[in-house]
Amino acid sequence: MARNSTFRRFKKKLKQFNPYQSYTGLFLGAIVVVVLGFLVASFLTRNSSPMGEIGDGIKTSVENQTLEPKREYKVKEGDSLSVIAKRTYGDPAMWNVLAVKNAIIYPDLIYTDTTLEVPPKTEADVIIKDLSATSYQVQEGDTLFIIAQKVYADGWKWPVLAKANNVGYLSNGNPLIFAGATLTIPR
Repeated sequence: MARNSTFRRFKKKLKQFNPYQSYTGLFLGAIVVVVLGFLVASFLTRNSSPMGEIGDGIKTSVENQTLEPKREYKVKEGDSLSVIAKRTYGDPAMWNVLAVKNAIIYPDLIYTDTTLEVPPKTEADVIIKDLSATSYQVQEGDTLFIIAQKVYADGWKWPVLAKANNVGYLSNGNPLIFAGATLTIPR
């Protein structure tokens, strides 16, 4: 019985409701339309800058841009990272650039028919500079393995970093480092 009377009250209220008298709904609908209009207008004006202009009208020239295309290398039988570096950069000592760029954990182990990304010379020079750094600022989420991969192109050299920086260890044997700390990188 109580259920039946509740239903009757709801049905009576529903008949009394007139959506055209609800100013709140009308007001909220108007706000949504205005906000969508601003978003569309902003999108259209931001993407309609003339060719050769960036953002706030900064002029650019296609002739002055030296963007090197993304290059790839397909590993052949008998290749090593140093052989590939000799072919692509003319310097076998740049093998570590290929290891870092392609996140190769074991530099002595690459597989035939694997496609490697070969960074442009300018990017390779930045990677070499990072690899020759004598200190490293620990970032959030870094481990000694990750840092060793970045600075030596070989993650398994993490014990060298641990020893050089007198790193403490947790009770489970994992090394303890903190974000923001500066580590010395022995060369």
